Amino acid sequence: MSQQPDNAAGNYYVSVQRGDGQTRLLRGPFRDDHAVALAAVSDACSQAERLGPKAVWYSYGTVRIAEPYAEPGILDRLEIAP
Repeated sequence: MSQQPDNAAGNYYVSVQRGDGQTRLLRGPFRDDHAVALAAVSDACSQAERLGPKAVWYSYGTVRIAEPYAEPGILDRLEIAP
């Protein structure tokens, strides 16, 4: 069963969680658009795995962060295209 998009306001990100529990924001923000963030998870995961071999062991998903936070995700800051 696929996850249904959240319709709450906020900035949505593709997130990654390492085995030690540290979480990072990979892609985003997708303002008020959880569906776009959900659609970006698979590609962001593939990009992370190409950048670092340990990334295959990490967990990927989405997160919503309330405004005013709107910093770009790691892949966006590095200008790694989806």
